Amino acid sequence: MPVAVRLMSRCGPGSRKRRKDLRVAFAPASSCRKRPWWRLVRGVAAAGFFSLAPAAEALDPVRGDCADPQPRQDLRHCDFSGRTLASADLSGVLLDAVNMQNARFSGAVLKGASLQGADLKWADFSGADLTEADLRGADLFHTTLDGGVLDRALFSRANFFGANMSQVRAVEADFTRAYMKDLLAEESVFSGSRFDQAFMLRAVLIGSRLNGTHFHQATLTGAALEDVDFSSADLSGALLNGAQFSGAWFDGADLQDARFVNGRLEGARFDGARNIPEHLQEMLAK
Repeated sequence: MPVAVRLMSRCGPGSRKRRKDLRVAFAPASSCRKRPWWRLVRGVAAAGFFSLAPAAEALDPVRGDCADPQPRQDLRHCDFSGRTLASADLSGVLLDAVNMQNARFSGAVLKGASLQGADLKWADFSGADLTEADLRGADLFHTTLDGGVLDRALFSRANFFGANMSQVRAVEADFTRAYMKDLLAEESVFSGSRFDQAFMLRAVLIGSRLNGTHFHQATLTGAALEDVDFSSADLSGALLNGAQFSGAWFDGADLQDARFVNGRLEGARFDGARNIPEHLQEMLAK
């Protein structure tokens, strides 16, 4: 086990005695120059007061018991398909590439957990806390996340086909290049999240807050975007053909090269929007 050592200043009253006690060969006392903290640590370690090696070993997660999983364990050898772990605390666990099809994790806590490439088809994560979890490349085909917390979670290149995400909070989450066809995410909060190059054909985002989000070159063809807050969002290069925008507002949004062809704009507000494309200006003028 690593030993905690308090590293004391070399300068000031009593410093001579401390140097004598530690017997570490630093610069002369008259120098008193600031040294990088890592040099001080190495010097004390070299004198034999503690070892740096055990600290790295201590970071390795413990292989967990699949029948009784606990926080911060390595569970990559487990199969949780069909299991019920509602309200379980699985903070910081490793679940990369694990089979979790049809599992029930409603109300579970998976803060900081890693589920890269995990199979979550038809799983129930309603009300779960996935704050800062890593689900890059995960398969969330028809997965239920309703009412969950996904703040700062990573979902790049994940499959959300037909997933349910209504009333979730996903502030500053990353959905870059995610496949989100037929996504259902009504009255959710995605403030500051990234959907760059995401494929969101026919996605339903009615009443959601998308302020400050990034949809650069995203596909939202035929999406239901009624009453959505797009204020200060980046929609540059986004494809929004045939989408429904009734009651949506775009104050401060960047619409450079975005496409709104055949979109339903009744009641939509573009006051304060930037870089409004020519074809959209013509549509609004009618």
